[in-house]
Amino acid sequence: MKPLEIKAADCSSDTLVTAALKCGFVVKSSKHFKVKTVDGKFVTTIPMHRRLKRELVEGVVERFNQFGVRKVIAK
Repeated sequence: MKPLEIKAADCSSDTLVTAALKCGFVVKSSKHFKVKTVDGKFVTTIPMHRRLKRELVEGVVERFNQFGVRKVIAK
């Protein structure tokens, strides 16, 4: 399967939520997006913002890779 690429320098919460759904995670929204595996294990939280800091995006991508079945790359 081809790796999913995310542009970390200009990333929104919507982009990360879309990536999470493509990786097979379950996403619930309240004040933040809560990302969990299908069996209910907590993966990460994504704040609801238009622009996210590069470090935050890289951290979320790292968590996706720890739990996911699809490789995600932050550029």
